[in-house]
Amino acid sequence: MPLASTHADIAFTITTGSRLSTGCEENASCPTQADREAAERFALQVQRVAGALQKGAESLYPDLAQRVPGLVDSRFDVYVVAGDQPGSESSANGRIALSAGLGARQPYDDWMAFVIAREMGHVIARHPEENSAAGIATSVIMNILIPGSGLLKALISAGGSELAAQSQREVQAVEADAIALELLQAAGFRLRDVSLTLRIESVVVDDGSWSRSFRDSSHNFIAEAGRLEFAVAALR
Repeated sequence: MPLASTHADIAFTITTGSRLSTGCEENASCPTQADREAAERFALQVQRVAGALQKGAESLYPDLAQRVPGLVDSRFDVYVVAGDQPGSESSANGRIALSAGLGARQPYDDWMAFVIAREMGHVIARHPEENSAAGIATSVIMNILIPGSGLLKALISAGGSELAAQSQREVQAVEADAIALELLQAAGFRLRDVSLTLRIESVVVDDGSWSRSFRDSSHNFIAEAGRLEFAVAALR
């Protein structure tokens, strides 16, 4: 797992890029004053929401540092990276990157909380390490089975690694969504409010791979939140 964790963190760094500054100074994606102000509002919103979820995680998991040993100072590091398309990604050591494209939609706090909680769920469930371990194992096996060397062998090995990770993603999404629901409750977010914002925002999100996966998670969350509310109402 230490090797898988390191491999996952390197891949995360390569694919997400560097974080944007809070004020978006000297950044090509913020050419006007209005853009800079919007970027700053989004960055501050992310920190506010992530702070609430951090407290929820500490309450829900008193052993958080042992559960996710890669966390720096037992805290998640949530930040914004450049990108016009909506997206989010998490690393084994608790870094969570959110694309600036999410901020362009001026999301509600409850909607943003689900985006972040979902990534926290992946980290807590150790999914980045699982995917890297599967990818490393598949690459090793491919290199043993495929004779010779060169570009073709590298491409086949990389394809096998991606296939190994893809086979787990649906199961991992369900696990992360379940953890996200608990985190939101522990952080004080009302499930009904989160469900409402997910219904509203699902109308405007694009049809990229991240958005399709996020919509599936949203539908699962809305259904589960509804079942929980019905169960609570029945007990009264």
